[in-house]
Amino acid sequence: MPISEERLRKEIEDLSNLPTLPGVVHLIATMVEEEDTNVQQVGDMISRDHVLSARLLRLVNSPFYGFPGRISSIRHALVLLGFNVVKGLVLSTTVFDQLAKEARGLWEHSLGTALLSRRMARELNLREPDEILVAGLLHDLGKVVLAHIVPREYDRVFRIARERRVHIAVAELEVFGFDHCAVAGWVAAHWHLPERLNNALSFHHAPAQVKNSPETAVVHLADILARGMSYGDGGDPTMPPIDHKAFRDLGLTFEQIDGVLKATESEYNSGLNVFTEGK
Repeated sequence: MPISEERLRKEIEDLSNLPTLPGVVHLIATMVEEEDTNVQQVGDMISRDHVLSARLLRLVNSPFYGFPGRISSIRHALVLLGFNVVKGLVLSTTVFDQLAKEARGLWEHSLGTALLSRRMARELNLREPDEILVAGLLHDLGKVVLAHIVPREYDRVFRIARERRVHIAVAELEVFGFDHCAVAGWVAAHWHLPERLNNALSFHHAPAQVKNSPETAVVHLADILARGMSYGDGGDPTMPPIDHKAFRDLGLTFEQIDGVLKATESEYNSGLNVFTEGK
């Protein structure tokens, strides 16, 4: 019997079902939403989990992130990047620290998508390019959740996608009735991530469904470019269809895209081992 949407939503409500997410994640998510929460309180909470704080500092100080050796504390990271970026990076680091070892291809694809997203956001002068980087890192979070909660069914998804050479979202819809984009959106809502981040996670394969969301269009295009650059493995042998209107609305020239691709190459190579170095 296929898993129901209701059952999966209940599984997601308790994010501790994902073994890579420590209990402190729930506390951080709650604290950030409280109006009287300050940088010191959130920084102290993250710092209590030595493994988590070490992962986060390693990420923000890695060459690919852009602050090599400059951020000395969690509090410093919060001041520079803001609550929403750090909250997203906490989720990213806890998920991908494990994913980098267990599903290297998906991690590499997510990394490439993230870096391309940030480069394009900067090229377009969009606000909060680091939040858009987080959206790129987490755009396939729904695949991670599904593969963990219902591994047998998700193996079937992989088989359908590869044998029929269809996009993985098509196979997910056949097996579950919903796809990884919907699941990522549920997680983002549960985590109270900003609407522009939730939109990018939920609609990165259908950006036309969101009005006035260049962030969603950026992640959509970055996902496709990452596949074109052979950055990792998105889980299927196909190229997602491009939304031509979303591409036109961004207004990027082919020369700008070429510059983004060239600039991302070195960042990508520098970031590949950010979660496995020193282990």
